[in-house]
Amino acid sequence: MSTQKSLTGAPGALWKQLTSVKLTVGILLLIAASAIVGTLIPQNRPPAYYREFFGEALYPILTRLNLPDMYHSLWFQALLLLMALNILACSLDRLKAVLKIVFSKTPAFSSTAFGEANATEEHPVPSAPAALRVHYQALLKRHFSTTAAQETEDGLLLFAEKGRYSRLGVYIVHFSILILLAGALIGSMFGFEGYINLPEGQATSHVLLTNSDQPYELGFTVRCDAFSVSFHESGQPKEYRSSLTILDGERMIRQQDILVNKPLSYQGIRIFQSSYGTASAKNISLTFTSRETGLEYRRTVDLGVPVVIPEGLGTFTANRLISEYLFQGQHNIGETLLGTLTRGDQREMVALPLKFSGFDKMRQGDVVISVSGMDPVYFTGLHMRKDPGVPLVYAGFLLLIAGIYVTFFLSHVKCCVRLTAATDGARVKVYCKANKNQLAARTKADWLIKKLTRIKINTNAG
Repeated sequence: MSTQKSLTGAPGALWKQLTSVKLTVGILLLIAASAIVGTLIPQNRPPAYYREFFGEALYPILTRLNLPDMYHSLWFQALLLLMALNILACSLDRLKAVLKIVFSKTPAFSSTAFGEANATEEHPVPSAPAALRVHYQALLKRHFSTTAAQETEDGLLLFAEKGRYSRLGVYIVHFSILILLAGALIGSMFGFEGYINLPEGQATSHVLLTNSDQPYELGFTVRCDAFSVSFHESGQPKEYRSSLTILDGERMIRQQDILVNKPLSYQGIRIFQSSYGTASAKNISLTFTSRETGLEYRRTVDLGVPVVIPEGLGTFTANRLISEYLFQGQHNIGETLLGTLTRGDQREMVALPLKFSGFDKMRQGDVVISVSGMDPVYFTGLHMRKDPGVPLVYAGFLLLIAGIYVTFFLSHVKCCVRLTAATDGARVKVYCKANKNQLAARTKADWLIKKLTRIKINTNAG
């Protein structure tokens, strides 16, 4: 009897809905539709990306529905929870009857339960049923897990079965899906994904969440001790490597170099090498050319350190190095050093692109400034992710594979051997049936009748 039949009123109606196949199909369609939306709307991008891509009108709607971070939203988590409840209810609905079959210590056999569909032809054997019983039972016990015998008016019935536990295959599949859903929910509720651009020699104890740019405290400190990059002949990066140190307060916990495909793992957080760039510079070589005399003056400075230009041409301070600079608001002239030229009470911002040494001539000032070289200080782009549900997801997948194998490749097979007394010995016929794959049941019956009829009994022994 199913659980649904034992409930009445509102509980029975609720249970009927939970065990409904329509509910299962509906939830799967909603999850599929959500996956499509999650593919069309890139996930976990900075807010500026969505404002630029979808516009200020649609951005509030997206954030209200939490579509930029859909897989961490409450409504998606509720959808997964409802799916889990549906699977659990469907599993429990008929579990009692299945467990009774699987774990019964005295399984019931009935000759009327076997039809002719998977029966063999009747074969004559030269021995009486009583003489065949021991030998036939020995054969059945070697190939089946459970056997039984029943005498009849005209002979003997021998029963055998195996594969009772295969009926649990569908429940293994259901349980594996529940584990997968549990892993997804745990990762959704307690995991995070973030990034940080960390210059060489600096440390951080937080990352910026990819979906909101809000800081997230790690509970430990990550320091970038060094960064190195090598290039192909074409100029494309070949390998970039970050030397990281994990600190707990002032105490060093671990040191490790990370590459693109070799992350560092600590306290369930995986730290990936994802990008790099120039954060700053040192030993900046500057050339100052006087328009009046044509003389050149070379100086080596660091950021923030003012340098006095000869001939009373003022003081120049290199402020910062940026990776991109838009000239006149539309032309990207690449990596550029921004500085300030001070002469008396006048202060002027100066942009010095590294690729164009003569760019400052357009400023029409008394001095032309250019950058002839520098030692870059790189930053490493670190991608950090924590998903405590991953072990459950892996376990769920392994269990799912096992459940699929049991469900589709194993079956519960029952066989009945009927021995009927005859004047010249006996007649033997085999019936087999299975809860699935009836063709295999017929093959089993043919195999068993061949085995039985080949048994030779020495009636003259003793």
